[in-house]
Amino acid sequence: MEIDYTYLYTEEQFEEIQANYDGKAEYDNGFIFLSSNTSIVHNRIKGKILTKLNIYLDGTKCEPFDEQIEVIFKSDKDLRKYKPDIFVMCENSTRQGESFTSVPKIIFEIVSKSTASHDYITKLSVYQNYGVLEYNIVEQDGKIIQYSLEDNQYRITNVFKNNDDYISTVFPDLKINLEYIFK
Repeated sequence: MEIDYTYLYTEEQFEEIQANYDGKAEYDNGFIFLSSNTSIVHNRIKGKILTKLNIYLDGTKCEPFDEQIEVIFKSDKDLRKYKPDIFVMCENSTRQGESFTSVPKIIFEIVSKSTASHDYITKLSVYQNYGVLEYNIVEQDGKIIQYSLEDNQYRITNVFKNNDDYISTVFPDLKINLEYIFK
């Protein structure tokens, strides 16, 4: 599928492209970002984080989701339809069909070469502006960079690597050993 990265697409054009694309499509104020299906390593990392989140959040009013579900970030002059690799929604989350329209508490993006600048720059700014409390950039070589929202501004609160335990700032008793995630 050929996308013109200098052209601004309408939301309707995006929906048509997304319906016919075998991969992940995201909409960013008229721009479309396509990424191919993920790698085995990406999927292993995602599965292990999701497993731990499912166990930890079982019986609570929060639930983890993955990139199959869209999150819509929208204001008067802003429309972004993202599919975060992993995100946590809690009670009172609002939906539009099968998409969430409220802000996740936590997001994990597993960086690939093709998505790195989008994850590190664009999404970081969007997630901060919309109030995602914790944004984790997961590098496939064994590192998690944790950004926490403090006074409406992201601050790097931790860089987890090696045999560290990832510890959430939103759920302080949530711990996941990195050796488990990346082995």
